[in-house]
Amino acid sequence: MKYWLITTEFPPIHGGGISTYCWHTAKMFSEKKHEVTVFVNDYSVNKVSKEKVEENITLIRFNPNQVKIGSALGHDARLGLEFANIVELEMQQSGVPDILETQDYLGIGYYILQKKALFYPLFKALKVVLTMHAPSFLYLDYNQVPYYNFPEYWTGEFEKASIRMADLVLSPSQYLIDQLDSRMNLKEKNPIRVFNPYRNNWSSGEIPTYDEGDLVFFGKLTPQKGCLEMLSYLKEMWDNGFNKPLTIIGGGLHFFYPFQEDMIDYVKKRYSTYIKKDLIKFEGNMPPEKLKERLKKAHVIITPSIVDNLPYAVLESMALGKIILASENGGHTEIINHDKNGFIFQHGLNGDFTKTLEKILQLPKEQVQEIGVQAQNAIEVNTNYETVYIEKLELLSELMSNDKQEDSFYFIETVQRSQHNQELFENSKMSIVIPYYNLGEFIMDTIHSLKKITVEDVEIIIVNDGSTDPNSIKVLEKLKEDKSITIYNKPNQGLSLARNFGAKKSTGDYLAFLDADDTVSPEYYERAIEVLKHYNNVSFIGCWAQYFGESTDIWPTFNPEPPYLLTHNMINSSALVYKKEDFLSFGQNDPNLVYGMEDYDSVISMVKNGARGLSFPELWWQYRIRKNSMAQSFTKNKELYLYRKISEKHKDLFGRYGTEISNLLNHNGTGIHFNNPTWPLNLSKGSKLSSLRLAQIVKKNPTMRFLAKKIYNKLNK
Repeated sequence: MKYWLITTEFPPIHGGGISTYCWHTAKMFSEKKHEVTVFVNDYSVNKVSKEKVEENITLIRFNPNQVKIGSALGHDARLGLEFANIVELEMQQSGVPDILETQDYLGIGYYILQKKALFYPLFKALKVVLTMHAPSFLYLDYNQVPYYNFPEYWTGEFEKASIRMADLVLSPSQYLIDQLDSRMNLKEKNPIRVFNPYRNNWSSGEIPTYDEGDLVFFGKLTPQKGCLEMLSYLKEMWDNGFNKPLTIIGGGLHFFYPFQEDMIDYVKKRYSTYIKKDLIKFEGNMPPEKLKERLKKAHVIITPSIVDNLPYAVLESMALGKIILASENGGHTEIINHDKNGFIFQHGLNGDFTKTLEKILQLPKEQVQEIGVQAQNAIEVNTNYETVYIEKLELLSELMSNDKQEDSFYFIETVQRSQHNQELFENSKMSIVIPYYNLGEFIMDTIHSLKKITVEDVEIIIVNDGSTDPNSIKVLEKLKEDKSITIYNKPNQGLSLARNFGAKKSTGDYLAFLDADDTVSPEYYERAIEVLKHYNNVSFIGCWAQYFGESTDIWPTFNPEPPYLLTHNMINSSALVYKKEDFLSFGQNDPNLVYGMEDYDSVISMVKNGARGLSFPELWWQYRIRKNSMAQSFTKNKELYLYRKISEKHKDLFGRYGTEISNLLNHNGTGIHFNNPTWPLNLSKGSKLSSLRLAQIVKKNPTMRFLAKKIYNKLNK
């Protein structure tokens, strides 16, 4: 089996449990003689580095800054596009793998899965497994991060979309499945628990002696890991005469958003009295060998998580034969048997932590040793390579033997279809409607682009909406000579009614609108029809926009999904390709929106009625920017008026997502200024590095935060 694994972490690049998981997974499959290729992003690489790191394991490191259109996306979203690019390049050289596995974290598999769903060559044959590790849309919440901020919110949407699009969804714990089920539509994907593989290289079965009363916390010092609750419990114990110190190993630099400082600084300030009494000690990060030797001395290792998947910190500690005191909030409860191979406490039960810890400290050494033996046995039984391999291989074999293609697309949000007359047409006839008003200067560019499209059965309809410009009328007269073009003349009633008129006059099963000053790429319509033919719940297709004329920017578009859709348009709504009957049933343009945004309203109407849409990540629509266009004449008050009218018109849909909409607007400001949610607001391709963006970069990078703090302290002495 040719097994590919894409990840943001792989030794020697460590970031936590994902790195450990990927290493053990690669080893597990390679030892069974499968060919494993691991892809990991690495900014230190010039372009691509490919090396054999062990027998049957190839490591491909690549610089995630290579795809030209990727510059339109913020860091996390671009990462997904870059992974799709490097995987495609490798498929071109060595063929399609039997299995490709991706993580949920940062949605790095999003564009691979989107291209698979849109039938890109090579991608459409992929079998994609997604293993859930640390979804940011869950963990950021528990870490008290304002996760509705852009781009964090959008990264969470990419993670959800990736989970929904994957062929097979795995989770190391049932606990994580249950946690996510309340935050997204997960049940439909039937996620399956498979424990993380782990080989105990830290112990040969001996139970190490321990230092009496040595309490250890090791891992990330974040709210999600329960460190604040743990310190609160211990503070109360210390205040009542308890004298056993806590050692914090690792910790790292993790920004604590409510107090705008690193968590370790917050802890040092709040618990300075106890630090001075040597009741709290910090031993920092350690290389694996040194960490192993340090943990051997621990009497009790505390894992007080508020929410957790299946932390390797627990597996490693139990493999050493150590006593674990863990909260009930994590997948470790599926391996720890209370009082037998470890101990579980409840955060919500007053005094339970104290009572359980005191009980552990009173255990005789013989019982501590027996619990350690049982802990090692639990790890060996549940996470050894052979057990995990057999279980996982059975699932993978079933996936590889299933060639059925889903005829429904798995959107993040499920919206019930208003009508069920979803006929899939064998006929590929397409009608292209061009609303036209005094645009004789530009329409020939539009027509020339349409002459190059790859759809064979096509009609072009120009709806002349009462043009008054003599040159524009003259151009129309010339176009009448072209037998492939039908021209209708009607009194000027506005863009909305011109589009609706053309749609009703069209004879094709598929419909596209194109403004008379824009152009399209040759393959756009044919590829769109291919997708529309396949999915029974997809009614329209869009793509990215390449601006030309007075701007050369790129506008990336996305599958229209509420709630973000209800705050700002997210697809090239004036140049979509439709199943015509669905447009006529749900998407006709509203002439009451007199200043514009009728195409945006049309998309909301369709989505509201379960007629959904997808976006190709391709620059197939060329959008002309010119001073005198309708879009450029927008004012803030016009937009506010239109947003109000649209929200009133779709009051039920807005009400359904009221909480999310409120949070998006509170975190990011008015939706009028939204444009590209993969960046912080007001930042996009070509922007100078503002103080906001710089702050965000620094906050996410521990080394940069450390250096920035040093500089700040020096300047403010």
